[in-house]
Amino acid sequence: MPQSPKNVNRSRCLRIGGALLDGPLAIFPPESIDSYGWLEADFQLTITWPGAAQFESIHVFSDDSMNREQDFLPPMIRRCHWNRKADMAGENLWPTATVELGFIRDHERLDSMLREVQRKVGGLPFAEIGLSTLRGVADVELDFPEPEFRIWMRNGGRSLEYWSLPVGPKQLGISFIQVHADLLAEFVPMSRSGWRERYENDLSLESRPRWEIEVGRDQNSNCRALNMTDLAHQPFVSASL
Repeated sequence: MPQSPKNVNRSRCLRIGGALLDGPLAIFPPESIDSYGWLEADFQLTITWPGAAQFESIHVFSDDSMNREQDFLPPMIRRCHWNRKADMAGENLWPTATVELGFIRDHERLDSMLREVQRKVGGLPFAEIGLSTLRGVADVELDFPEPEFRIWMRNGGRSLEYWSLPVGPKQLGISFIQVHADLLAEFVPMSRSGWRERYENDLSLESRPRWEIEVGRDQNSNCRALNMTDLAHQPFVSASL
């Protein structure tokens, strides 16, 4: 049975809004700034603010251009804010998520802040649970109205991700509300004209149903079952801001 227009709109907005919140694979500057290079994320903080389904992500992007040894693009900050509740009614064709790009006000100050976070993240608490056979959940003392958060970072050799329900700095040894405030203090908005973000999938296309394959089948049988002629991936897609 076909979905109603409102259900289609809601599904589209939730899918695209989530992708914008997670951020792109890469950001490309206007050709007038650089006709070759691009930036990729090294740090991400995503916060779910309590109450009205307000989501926010802040990324720090740095130059990751292949074979570049000099004239690097300066690091930058990307901010996305999404009022998901406004998209749940199914009236919007595109999510309310907004994307901003910005310069870094003080590189040395942001460098110091990121190093402090990187030192502390390795010691964040993680209660053991072992083998979960009864949908067990670790005992976590929640602190309201602290936000739910997710932090991701990489250093070129390793990456680390940490997600948590609302827990305060007393348990964590660090305040991610303060990290959020410190990042915003270094954010200097700039014009988005000519900047492009690259995503793995085309955000304008409707999502396909989830695929299931029978692992006992050979590759050709699964391809025929899925009506595929080959296993080539879709090309990366860029979207202008």
